[in-house]
Amino acid sequence: MKDYDKIVSTARAGADKYFEKQMDALKKFSAIDCGSGNVEGNRKVVEIIKPLLEDLGAQVEEIAVPDLGTHLVAKLGPESKSGKGKIILNAHMDTVFEEGFTAAHPYHEEGDWAYGLGIADCKCGIMIAIYSVKIMQEAGLLPDRQIEFIFNCDEEIGTASGSKVYEREAPGADYAFVFEQAETKDGQIGFVTARRGVILGSMDVKGKEAHAGAAYLEGHSAIHELAYKILEYYDFNDFDRQIYYNVAPISGGRPNGVVAGDAHADFCVAGIPFNSDFPEIEANLRSLENHVTVPGTSVKVQYHTLFPSMESGPQNTKAFDLLKKPAELVGMGDIHQLSVHCATDGAYFSSLGVPTVDALSADARDIHTTVERVNMPSIRERTAFFAIVLGCMDDE
Repeated sequence: MKDYDKIVSTARAGADKYFEKQMDALKKFSAIDCGSGNVEGNRKVVEIIKPLLEDLGAQVEEIAVPDLGTHLVAKLGPESKSGKGKIILNAHMDTVFEEGFTAAHPYHEEGDWAYGLGIADCKCGIMIAIYSVKIMQEAGLLPDRQIEFIFNCDEEIGTASGSKVYEREAPGADYAFVFEQAETKDGQIGFVTARRGVILGSMDVKGKEAHAGAAYLEGHSAIHELAYKILEYYDFNDFDRQIYYNVAPISGGRPNGVVAGDAHADFCVAGIPFNSDFPEIEANLRSLENHVTVPGTSVKVQYHTLFPSMESGPQNTKAFDLLKKPAELVGMGDIHQLSVHCATDGAYFSSLGVPTVDALSADARDIHTTVERVNMPSIRERTAFFAIVLGCMDDE
């Protein structure tokens, strides 16, 4: 029988003990420009995280990707040869901010809030994942499983490279825990077991240039055709299912005295609820190539899945159920399974058949903006909470 009082007291004491170390690291992270593809910035982030993983005794692998950065995979345990399997703890190291943004928007604190670019999305999650393991490791209360940390460097651009790492590591995983920011619904605490998928793409239209006055009728305007295509594209919007088609930005042509010979538009399809919906949406996109309204033009559509859907159901409920007892022990009350629109890497693990639960990090506001901030007391709370999750895990 588990000594729950010991688990809870150990977790809370450890969260208090390591809070300042977590905050020191977050200050350092907030001074690093590490947007997706910033290899130098990513290297600086790796050099902060890697020693923390090695201090746990984890075997750390660096997976370098040219012109992108380095993914970290760190494996710890299990404690015995008869370990029950493995769990994956995931967060990402990249941000959406370009070079120079951290200097212009430096770390600072106001009341209970710590401001910093990328501090909530997703460096805080990295710190909670690492230190919750450290707390229970020092107390000898880790589950008898391999714990695998996967911190990737391209989540903000769709995890095209990181997903290959997930495909390699997901087989055999019992659960995946993803440390994106905390979520609530109607003021009630929840954890995410469903997220919607995203497709990104582009439309390129070719026409024929001509003098816009002397030879207007000899031209075939690519911009004119793109205008028709954009209207046709927006007609695909499915407001009942909350699947949204958006175009931005658009470009094309040369000076206004020339009929446009080319035009371009980028697009996004967001809010895709189920992976079975992707073929329907892809058919819509391909249909844009099938006809033109402006004679003499042609249309090429390209697209790719940015994130698959993270689908609700028994698989992810199994992971969510592991959180119920710890939530009761810390007085969270009833917790809820949440379905949210925005996409994260949780979708990849879920799509690979791993029971997955997301939003295990701290309370945050205004991520992806220059006033991104994290609630400092919630860092302690979520570190203690996930430490308790680890301590209770072998109860299942």
